[in-house]
Amino acid sequence: MKIKPLPYQIRSIKQIEAFGGRCLLANEMGLGKTLTSLWWWKRYAKADRGLIICPASAKYVWEHEALNNLGVHPYVIEGTKVTPLKLTGAKPKLVIVNYDVLHQWMEPLRKFGFRSLFIDECQFCKNPTAKRTKAVRLLSKGISNMIAISGTPLTNRPIELFPILQMLWPSIFPSQLAYAHEYCRPRWTPWGWKYDGACRIPELHDLLKQIGMVRYLKKDVLPELPEKTRRVLLLALSDKTEYQEASNSFISWIGKRNPARLQKAEKAEALVRLGELKRLAARLKLRAVVDWANEWLASYPDEKLVLFAVHRKMIEALARRIRAKSIVIDGSISGRKRKAAVEQFRLNRATRLCIGNIKAAGVAISLTAASTVAFCELDWVPANMTQAEDRIHRIGQMKPSWIWWLIAAGTIEEDLCKILEKKQQIVSGILDGKDADDDLNVYSQLLAKYLQRGEE
Repeated sequence: MKIKPLPYQIRSIKQIEAFGGRCLLANEMGLGKTLTSLWWWKRYAKADRGLIICPASAKYVWEHEALNNLGVHPYVIEGTKVTPLKLTGAKPKLVIVNYDVLHQWMEPLRKFGFRSLFIDECQFCKNPTAKRTKAVRLLSKGISNMIAISGTPLTNRPIELFPILQMLWPSIFPSQLAYAHEYCRPRWTPWGWKYDGACRIPELHDLLKQIGMVRYLKKDVLPELPEKTRRVLLLALSDKTEYQEASNSFISWIGKRNPARLQKAEKAEALVRLGELKRLAARLKLRAVVDWANEWLASYPDEKLVLFAVHRKMIEALARRIRAKSIVIDGSISGRKRKAAVEQFRLNRATRLCIGNIKAAGVAISLTAASTVAFCELDWVPANMTQAEDRIHRIGQMKPSWIWWLIAAGTIEEDLCKILEKKQQIVSGILDGKDADDDLNVYSQLLAKYLQRGEE
């Protein structure tokens, strides 16, 4: 579903253009920096060739947003095997590459003729001697449009911001030494100068706002945010090869993984396949889900988060790996224990995380101490998803609600996500008095899709 820019995003786009297409886009996490950058590129850079450098986990997010909101199909670079021929001929408008393999693809990328460069999570370039920082710096030379993107560009010390500032504005920040003595409170040690301090920070902030930093916080734009915002976030798998094997040769894969289920799988392959692929996708994206949750909790130290999942193993793994004091609400928690857990989440400031089963925690409780929900797994029934997200979006909620769907890229979850989104629109239409010509059966529709693939 296409997303329209909100007023603060329109202002951000205009500010980027006012800064001549060279900008440090530092809007707070969750305010749509990816889409803001792409909308600017489509409108002001006339969709001329652009290169996106980002963490591996963000590649599919950029691809998804460009395809669904701009109608542009980017070329996503995969792996370390360089194939320059793929970047010739009918050249794509957007190319996406991750930091880990950037230096290996330098030669074909330098020949490609980019006019716009997007450096996502630009704090990855804080070390000037790192291989990836050197590669980004080399690619940035001679580029007319450059947007460095990060909700937390300054993760620790002002010195870490210098490499990206020099790439953006080399005439203003020509020397690391001068910058360090100006803003980093240098100190002499037996091993030489150390620039691990900070000074004149308000002055640095004012300078950046003047020359090209765009920065909005959620608290600044609360009146402009819708009551409920849903966002799909595509996550990378920890082992794409295993998922492809399971998807392409299901009986062989399950025979090796779980011989006890082999006979059942052979009798009802399509039905078992859907469930197994869904569980596998959840397991293989677990690391990315945990990373996202830890980053969110670090970015919003005064806010609480609700995570929903389906399987007990997923819930247990999230509770074990995420670095936060949490409560768990699943089928084993009922009565007084359930009430006590909800009260702890509401009243105890140190308890920042609620991990719940979609069905068990998705009804009859209020979790308005949080304004953000993330689905780590999807339910087959769209109404269950809506019920669960409304644990935060209800009377007593004073903030806009953010709903994140954390989807394993290139898996059955993407298909399920699209079907569920459509069904939710239909359900909303029915509630609003509109006709619907759909039977709302998610499972049968997904099954038909996978049966059709098996025949091809």
